[in-house]
Amino acid sequence: MNSRSRNMWAYFMVAPTLIGTLVFWSWPAFYSIYLGFLKSENFGLVNHWVGFDNYQKLFKDEEFWQNLKNTLKYMVLFVPSTIVLSTFFAVLLNAKIKGQSAYRVIFFLPQVTMPAAAAMVWVVLFAQDYGLLNHVLGTRVSWLSDPRFAMYSVVLVGVWAAIGFNMLLILAGLQGIPKTLYEAAEIDGAVRFNKFRYITLPLLTPTLFFTTVVLMIGASQIFDSIYLLIGKTNVALPSVRSLVYAYYQNSFVYYDQNYGAVIVNILLFINLILTGLQFLFQKKWVVYD
Repeated sequence: MNSRSRNMWAYFMVAPTLIGTLVFWSWPAFYSIYLGFLKSENFGLVNHWVGFDNYQKLFKDEEFWQNLKNTLKYMVLFVPSTIVLSTFFAVLLNAKIKGQSAYRVIFFLPQVTMPAAAAMVWVVLFAQDYGLLNHVLGTRVSWLSDPRFAMYSVVLVGVWAAIGFNMLLILAGLQGIPKTLYEAAEIDGAVRFNKFRYITLPLLTPTLFFTTVVLMIGASQIFDSIYLLIGKTNVALPSVRSLVYAYYQNSFVYYDQNYGAVIVNILLFINLILTGLQFLFQKKWVVYD
């Protein structure tokens, strides 16, 4: 088989993924940017070019700034908690313990559990009168309807759901660290904490960097937990409503797809900035050697 034939087969194999990316990712993104400069009528059959009017409306909307604040707050609470707990459990499961495979399956179960089913269980756990959480703590807190606690409840569910997958990613990174480094450290008299600090953690930073980038992008798109746990009639909704939830409301409840497009365009811009900053500062803490 000559080089031209090999290239043709390579293009043929990557074509489905490339076409899927263009159709389901790139085209919607560009079309969303285009919609942000329009004012649509008659369910999109009539469109008028309005320039930056939708963006001016957005920046004057106090609800948008509150939604942005909620989204950033969720990211700040969710990402570090998930990274720390996922790393902690990955280190534990990387040790030689009995029933190691069973523990890995148990931690990964939330990842394959239907969000609606999991939300129903959490609603019962968070219930004020008969919830298990209040029963254990001896309190009567409205975890899902009190604006002071609603965000923390959503973060808790998000962390619970995300630990399993990210733990496996970090576990894969741990298993890629050469064991000879630990053996050399033991010969030099290094204790367990020093081995983790000077060997495990530095060599794990590439995996942690990738995990952090993915988690931040996912956290900025939080929607299902708010929709399933809080609901549209909950008095605590303004304190947890994210940008994606606001996009859903404006596009599919109020039928203002242009304003909804502007919201996700701003979210895309924020994600590009945050991801760019992470790549910019990775040289200061990520070890690739």
